[in-house]
Parts: sequence; structure tokens; C-alpha cells
Amino acid sequence: MGFFEDLSESIVSATKDVTSMAQTAGENTKLLYEKKTKEAELAKLFEALGKKVYEEQKETATEGQFDEIEACLTRINWLNEEMMKNKGGKACPKCGTLIKTGASFCSNCGEKLDGMFEE
Repeated sequence: MGFFEDLSESIVSATKDVTSMAQTAGENTKLLYEKKTKEAELAKLFEALGKKVYEEQKETATEGQFDEIEACLTRINWLNEEMMKNKGGKACPKCGTLIKTGASFCSNCGEKLDGMFEE
């Protein structure tokens, strides 16, 4: 074989290798994307399950079992109320969404806000 034939064969072989690596990288990118999507979905499912378990057991929980959760919820509610005071509104008593002064219903959960703005 001559020099140019060897060179041509090397180029063809390298091209096949690069093509194969690119296909593998593309497949790995697809797999990684699907993995990240499923991990996010799983995190949401665990969050929903945890919230459901909390809601079902908060009344019968042993003392101190949910203290950290209750403290976080209390602080979040307070922060929501403070933000709304600064904006001239209040937090929905059901879901915590910020409600503009004078609204009759929560725009997020639909809770009726009878007398919420009367003081």
C-alpha cells in the first residue's frame, strides 16, 4: 500500500470512530436528560406523598414530631402577610397566595374571602 492509501484508510477509520463517539454522546445526552426528568418527577412525587402523610398525621402526631415543619409553615405565613402588608394586601388563609386588597376570592385556590379586609 502506498502512503496515500494508508492515509485514506486512517482518515476513514478516524471518521468512523468520531461518528461512533458522537452517536454515543448523543445517546448519553438523551439518557441523561430522561434521567434528570425522572429524578425531578420522583422528587415531586415524594414531596406530594410527604405532604399527604403530614396532612393525615399532623393531628395525631407525637409531640415534637412535626415541630420543624410547623415552625417553617408559621414563618412562611408570617412572611407572606408581611409582604402583603407592604403591597397593601394579605395572604390567603387557605393557601397563602398573596391577595390584593378588596378581593372577594383567592385567585389561586378560589377560597371565599368574606370580611378578610375588614378590620
